[in-house]
Amino acid sequence: MTASMPQPISGTHRKRPLIAALACLLCTGIAGGTALAQQTVASSSGQSAEMTPPSAAEMAQMRQDVAVAANWPLPRDFFPRMSATLAALRQANIHPPYGERLTLDQTIQKVGAAQGVTPILKAHGFTPRDFVMGLTCFGITRAVLSNPQAAASNGAPALNPANVELINSDQSGVNSLMAQMNNAPPG
Repeated sequence: MTASMPQPISGTHRKRPLIAALACLLCTGIAGGTALAQQTVASSSGQSAEMTPPSAAEMAQMRQDVAVAANWPLPRDFFPRMSATLAALRQANIHPPYGERLTLDQTIQKVGAAQGVTPILKAHGFTPRDFVMGLTCFGITRAVLSNPQAAASNGAPALNPANVELINSDQSGVNSLMAQMNNAPPG
């Protein structure tokens, strides 16, 4: 199942799996910005639609989701299993459906309902929840660690210390996962 992904304003048209888009969306919430929500995105019909800024309730839910995901415990073998899972999804030409402004729970439901996804996740030891939460946690943790200003802000989520240690201790694993998330060869 494929889905249209948000397109950068620059005009570059590159599809990314749901997880990369979700991580970016949630990380944008850390910075308190709504720029991503205001960008033109491609709808499932292939036509562009201008999104309105999130409501106060949507922003509150996003902040809550970010806080929950930032503290999700990543397993010690997260990088090789997640990299293999993303490679298997890509090899099967499966891209979980994308939806704008989904909560984590809604995203988990959509991923679980996407045809062919659950068996691949299960084969790699993930449930749809583990998959979405793990990738979201990784994206948030990496974004905060990579941006000292975001990490120092009052709006930054509390990170799981074991996840920080895992990410800081395995740059090769981080690079491999980032390459899988971006559909690029590791380098």
